Amino acid sequence: MQDPLAFVIAIAHIAAAIALLNGVTTTFGQAKIASQALESIARQPEAEDSIRTTMFVGLALAETSGIYGLLIAIIMLFANPLVTILLNYLG
Repeated sequence: MQDPLAFVIAIAHIAAAIALLNGVTTTFGQAKIASQALESIARQPEAEDSIRTTMFVGLALAETSGIYGLLIAIIMLFANPLVTILLNYLG
């Protein structure tokens, strides 16, 4: 390992890519929430308001996970604290 700074930056890019995979799984989860809500509304049309409200709460909670993954990826790429620690250590 010749350049530790390049190694830390490469690992940060890999970590950001893994964090962005969270967005893909969030999309599948939201699709499952929406499909189950539509199926429930089709079975019980009289409970549509309650089901829709619950669906929106579930979608908001699922989207929060995707936003956290995006935030972690941005931090790892543009404000990585490990780079600062390494630069202070190398001096």
